[in-house]
Amino acid sequence: MNATIDCEDLMSLAWSFARQEHWSRRMPAGTLRSLFPAALKAAWAEMKRRAVMAAERAAEAARLAENGLGALRAELISLENTDRLGHEGMERLRAVQDAIRLAEEHDQRAKRDLIASAKGRICAVTFTKKDGSERTMKVQPAALKFHIKGDAATDAGRKGAVTRAARHPHLLPVWDVQKRAPRSVNLATVSRITVDGRTQEYA
Repeated sequence: MNATIDCEDLMSLAWSFARQEHWSRRMPAGTLRSLFPAALKAAWAEMKRRAVMAAERAAEAARLAENGLGALRAELISLENTDRLGHEGMERLRAVQDAIRLAEEHDQRAKRDLIASAKGRICAVTFTKKDGSERTMKVQPAALKFHIKGDAATDAGRKGAVTRAARHPHLLPVWDVQKRAPRSVNLATVSRITVDGRTQEYA
């Protein structure tokens, strides 16, 4: 299993280990650098351990994600309502939470791609609004680019768009055909998408 280690994090941890050792041994101020080689070796071993654990956790999340969101959410509720989980229970809880995040990301990418596949045609997207009501919006994916500034936007506008996309990856900007205005669809609450007369439903 390949483990990727960030060099900046490695050096930061090494100096942290060196300073900790320097303080615990009450050494003179000028001797800190002499502790760095051993600290770097220890930091390398620790970073490798963390990277391997992260990779194993990601692999387990991917395996669990295949169970589907419904089964994962049901298990999450069961675990959260358990009085005492213990070490194994806590590990399982974290694994299920990771798997849910992974499954949700996959689910939202699939919805995004399906809506985009309509291009200049009109597709119907059914989702749940913030107030709990259901709405079906007719959208035309390719039309949105003609109603936003894009490269003509100010630097602040472009940076704002990037920030919004990073903070809210589940929100998809679309062109509402009926309202003739740009809107956002919460991909996390989309329950049905119809493109070219074919409907895809989501749990």
